[in-house]
Amino acid sequence: MLEIKLCIFDVDGVLVNSRLLHYPATAKALADYGYEYSQKEDDEFGTIPTLTKLEQLAKSGKIHNDDIDSIWKLKDTYSCILFDENIMANGQIKSLFKKLKDSNIGIVLASNARYSFVEKVVSLLGVSEYVDHILSAQYLTPKPDPEIYLTAMKLMGVSPSDTIIFEDSEVGKAAAYASGASVYEVESYDELNSSIFYTNETYSTSR
Repeated sequence: MLEIKLCIFDVDGVLVNSRLLHYPATAKALADYGYEYSQKEDDEFGTIPTLTKLEQLAKSGKIHNDDIDSIWKLKDTYSCILFDENIMANGQIKSLFKKLKDSNIGIVLASNARYSFVEKVVSLLGVSEYVDHILSAQYLTPKPDPEIYLTAMKLMGVSPSDTIIFEDSEVGKAAAYASGASVYEVESYDELNSSIFYTNETYSTSR
């Protein structure tokens, strides 16, 4: 296994795929505040964080700036309601996390999602005993700012040279590379398994 001390995982797109619930949850929340949000509009935003989408909608005058936090919270509530029927999870994550902990490697989850959503993912995967910390953009600067990753390393007392970050989205990868850590670019939520450190996979520190 590589000589590392910490693995940091993004959540959506890396451990699970919740793409089927993001749009309906966002649309429901916005509808409660009087705005009809189309699938096309959501597609045009791409993979930017929900909070950033809401800030852009407010900037264009489609919602009130004072409602951003309430809508973001309500979107998370709807996401949790839709969770069970729409989430796709990687069933190999638990064995991966166990192998990491058996090798004394720290595990931190770092997501742009709110805590309640990430906690549901942890419960679904059955990995709470292996995760050292959960970090959310609910209280930290969202990716692509690297703050969430730098905070994870600081909490664990680990340097970027001893860290690997697992990311899939463009904003997430930008944050990961900016942190100075090695980066594993995940292509699919069901990709990771307990053998990933025994392959010839290249972990890059720059794009």
